[in-house]
Formats: sequence, structure tokens, C-alpha cells
Amino acid sequence: MTAKLKLYIFLLVLGLVVIGGGVWMIIQSPPEIEIPEGNPVIYEQVDHFMRGEFEYLYIYDDGSIIYIEEKGLRPSGGNPTRTWKTGKIGQQQLDSLLAYLENSQLEKLEDHYIYSGEQKSDMQFTIMVNSDNLSQTVSALGYPVLDNGEAYPDMPAPLNEIYKRLKTISGVTEQVYQEAIRD
Repeated sequence: MTAKLKLYIFLLVLGLVVIGGGVWMIIQSPPEIEIPEGNPVIYEQVDHFMRGEFEYLYIYDDGSIIYIEEKGLRPSGGNPTRTWKTGKIGQQQLDSLLAYLENSQLEKLEDHYIYSGEQKSDMQFTIMVNSDNLSQTVSALGYPVLDNGEAYPDMPAPLNEIYKRLKTISGVTEQVYQEAIRD
């Protein structure tokens, strides 16, 4: 083989490696997640500290929803992941939810509640509403969790019902990306 032929083969192989690497990077790159401008009108956070699991729900005034689940954040929890989900609810459904929150006596609740019973859980539930007619943040810590994890029966009313409604809304989202959480 001549030196010229070796150079052409080397350049051809190098080109294939560069193009293949570029294609791989495009395939592996995360999708662009459109986050609406401004603050959410409803924000919910559910933490299960001992399980190393956290959920964040953001609902914006245009009905856009961003739902983030983080799992496996305990040292023995396996591979920590963050899952991004998005969705949208109609303006009528959002208005109905805001009307419910505004009429639910949420603004009369204290800022923080801590369960005083014997069987505490590691759960913390926080709801923040920032609409035209209501600006309130309430947190509840340590309330027992039902076996199916869908309701917290001993929390002060109306937190249990709010949790159930927001859980239903988070269910309309679809996964758009999952990433490994690194230290």
C-alpha cells in the first residue's frame, strides 16, 4: 500500500467515527422541555425522605403541567433517576381547580402541620397556590400513608382532597425524558 492510500483509509475511518459519534450524540441528547414563563399558579411537592423519592408538580396559568419524579436517591436505592413528564389541562379544568382551591378554606390553614400520632411516616406534602384570589402555602409532615399511597387520611381538611385531585392531574402527563441523577 502506498502512503497516499493509507492516508485516505485513515481519513475515511476518522470520518466514520466522527459522523457516528455525532449521530450518537443527537440520539442521546435530551429533548427540549418547554417550561412556560412566569411562576406556576399551583405547585405541589411530595417527599418520601426514607425512600429517597420526591415528586414535583407545576401547573401554569395556561394549563401546562410539568411533573418530575425522582427515585432511588437513598444509598441503597439503586440507580437514582429523574423522570420528566409534561401535559396540559384545559382552561375550564384549571379554572375549576382554582375555584375549588379558593373555596376550600385552604387560606385559613396554618403554614405547617406535623402529625402528632404514634405511627408517623416519612412523607411531607406541600401545596402552594398563587392565583389572583389566593396566595397560600401549606405543608404537612409525618402523616400516615395508606397502603396504596394515594391518600393521606389524617391530614387537615382539605389537604387530603387536594392531594387526590392533584394526583389525578399528574396522571394526565406523559414521560418525555428520563435521566440518571449523578452526584
